[in-house]
Amino acid sequence: MQKLNTAEQMRAMDRTAMHGKYGILPAVLMENAGHAVAEQADSYIGGWMDKTVIIFCGKGNNGGDGFVLARHILAAGARVYVYVLGHTQSYSEEARLHLMTLLAIEDNESCIVTNCGNDDIDWQLLKQRLQTSQVAVDAMLGTGFHGDLREPLTTIAAMINETAATGTLTVLAVDIPTGVNTDTGEVSGSGEEENGPVFADMTITFGALKRGLVLYPGRTCAGSVVLDAIGMPLPLLTQPEDDPAYLLQESDIAEILIPRSPASHKGNHGTVGIVTGSSDMAGAALMAAHGAVRSGAGKVFLRVPAQTAPYCIGRQPEIMVRGIGNQAYFTPEDADSILAESASWSVLVMGPGMGKQTETKEFITQILQNTTCPVVLDADAINLLTDEKELLQSMGQRIIMTPHLAEFSRLSGMAISDIQRNLIGAAKSFVHDWHVNLILKGAPTVIVSAKTGNAYVNPTGNAGMACGGMGDVLTGMVAAVAVRESHPDICSAACAAVYLHGAAGDRCRNEYGSYGFTPMEVADAVPRVIHELEENMAVPLLQEHLIGGTL
Repeated sequence: MQKLNTAEQMRAMDRTAMHGKYGILPAVLMENAGHAVAEQADSYIGGWMDKTVIIFCGKGNNGGDGFVLARHILAAGARVYVYVLGHTQSYSEEARLHLMTLLAIEDNESCIVTNCGNDDIDWQLLKQRLQTSQVAVDAMLGTGFHGDLREPLTTIAAMINETAATGTLTVLAVDIPTGVNTDTGEVSGSGEEENGPVFADMTITFGALKRGLVLYPGRTCAGSVVLDAIGMPLPLLTQPEDDPAYLLQESDIAEILIPRSPASHKGNHGTVGIVTGSSDMAGAALMAAHGAVRSGAGKVFLRVPAQTAPYCIGRQPEIMVRGIGNQAYFTPEDADSILAESASWSVLVMGPGMGKQTETKEFITQILQNTTCPVVLDADAINLLTDEKELLQSMGQRIIMTPHLAEFSRLSGMAISDIQRNLIGAAKSFVHDWHVNLILKGAPTVIVSAKTGNAYVNPTGNAGMACGGMGDVLTGMVAAVAVRESHPDICSAACAAVYLHGAAGDRCRNEYGSYGFTPMEVADAVPRVIHELEENMAVPLLQEHLIGGTL
């Protein structure tokens, strides 16, 4: 997995690299950063030869990276306009040195270095240069930005975006697009054109990924993101952080979803008990069960209220359905029947389509208090337990809650807008207070471990999955992964299930189109995603002995 760093974490990394025990000269790291942009973007833009490139260099070290880039692409055959947005003395020593080198190269033909003017003639000239350039490079602001852009950056960003919208200009961002908050993904002007951020086609970022590059709306501004280590020492790149967050990768999921033993049987792959539904919402219960089946659960038991059972029995023969009690929803009188069965279940699911009756809340409470297996809580179960913080705290780390933003807002007491401003921070704070594992569903989905406090951001999934029932399928998938033969902990199971769910949705988008595919179709795509995951593993664990010749 890849670290997702904050601005302060990046500053600490830089300090240690340059002024701590490693003693790397700041000018060397700046040289490496500028060269990394030239190298990483070369194939993306089709080579620098004969390209006209306009580079905007801000007052900080981000601008120094731009000066270095200009020198490298000049050597590669580009024609370069460099706009210097600060006074020479305002730059750091190393950035100023690189600027002096560039000024020595300037010839007013292949290399033109100029300050950003203030009158209409200067702005018209800039507009003309943008229109005749093939590439624009945003090296204006780095990781320290927050709030709203000011002039002249506001006008420059708008001009870059306007020209790029014609399709004639490729925009590259150095480290992070100007106007994007590194920590939260917030953007200047809330994305409005008049003082909005730069929208890049490609961002070349350094050392570690920044949270703002994977959290919306910043993610929309970043385009294709490429990470370059720029010569940072490996211990710095891999060191744990005090406030850890990570981007999930396919290799992480492959470690959780190791191939099945060929001698395994259904008992090795867990028994999922899904206790949910009501007479009005039988579909939610069936989708959760289908998600569990398609994710490889050994056995799936679906227990629904008696009046709901006729709508579920026989719909999918792999799912063992039985009606409980005699109502259209669960009541406290139904708890004993469920508890008697639950002793043989590996994991329990409650919530999808369950209804919001007071009697159902009492039923859920009884089940939680008298079981010890992992429990996945979704939808109505979450809504019913909003005021049961102490109860859930006492359950330990066996609970995983899967709210969407509105449900999470009710649970946490935070406004949705405040949650979105600091998605990772809000999720981690909730887990710290409630002592449960969390899947905060959204774009992107964030998973937080009750055991470690680590946050994991999921990169898969798409807007076509924004429809009713997707969360129900995911709930069943989490339960199924949690009881795999490899016995992952519940947070690992959550990470794997969320990743698979999004990857299955991406597969459906490629097959059906950008939207209109169903939750059941997403569930049906899961086995193929798992198969491809296993196929992509370089050395499946079960074959390692054969390679060594010892079996």
